[in-house]
Amino acid sequence: MSAWTDLGDGLRVRQSRCYAMNSLFAVRDGHVLLADPGVLPSELDEIAAATQEITPRFERVSVAFTHPHWDHVLGMPWFPGAESFAHSGFGDELEREELTIQRAAEKGVAELGESLRQPFKAFAPVHAARGTALVRLGEFDVVTYDTPGHQSTHLALWLPQSGVLVAGDLLSDIEIPWLDAPPWVYRASLKSLHWLFEQEDVRVLVPGHGPLAHGRLDGYRRLLRDMDYLMHLEERVNAAWKRGAGLDETRTELAAMEYLGKDASYPMNDVHAENVRFTWQALANGDVPTR
Repeated sequence: MSAWTDLGDGLRVRQSRCYAMNSLFAVRDGHVLLADPGVLPSELDEIAAATQEITPRFERVSVAFTHPHWDHVLGMPWFPGAESFAHSGFGDELEREELTIQRAAEKGVAELGESLRQPFKAFAPVHAARGTALVRLGEFDVVTYDTPGHQSTHLALWLPQSGVLVAGDLLSDIEIPWLDAPPWVYRASLKSLHWLFEQEDVRVLVPGHGPLAHGRLDGYRRLLRDMDYLMHLEERVNAAWKRGAGLDETRTELAAMEYLGKDASYPMNDVHAENVRFTWQALANGDVPTR
């Protein structure tokens, strides 16, 4: 089975052996747009070779990043001279987390039998944005959406000319919402994408990990499923909190909850347990969810 999915109109997606992570490869009028190229060195070699077939000296390449987690940020050295784009806070986050990313990348790549040619080095994107903004990357219009909840500088990237939504680590069909903040933060991000699905012709959803969604209805179902998970998570943790249950008791109780990836080969059990912790801790800290 090929690692590449051809979407037509100059768009392809390459799925990595590492966490089934997706990289967008898009060509328009001799310009290449890459989103989250990765993950393994051999895979980046392949993406770079495909890019050189279009623009041999990488002089017409844009590399966009959805967020600064290790498996999404390794690709820049493969595309010397390319313009880079990410959230306005992306560079600062990379600098703060450089050593953590180095260690995670070396470990993650080694587990799949490869090695990095040099340690990861933090970098600042050439172009940056925050909020909902229209940016021009080479020959591509890209509309950004701030989508925190999984990571504070997370962007979803909408390509209106192609009907493609690059969702980063949202809307996966193998992962539940993976929190680094209270669930109502993530829920607000899904609300912003809800508007996109209502108003725009989303023909392909490219999540950070797992199968693509084809057609607005398929992507919309994922959004509603993830919203349902977060609402149930909030409701049940809040009920336990009001009853005076501690974190361990609450985690034990919510282990019975049904969710995507429970006891699966790509398991979400530990992620769910951490989601319970984020929710419980937010209530302990006096954070107030908004509906």
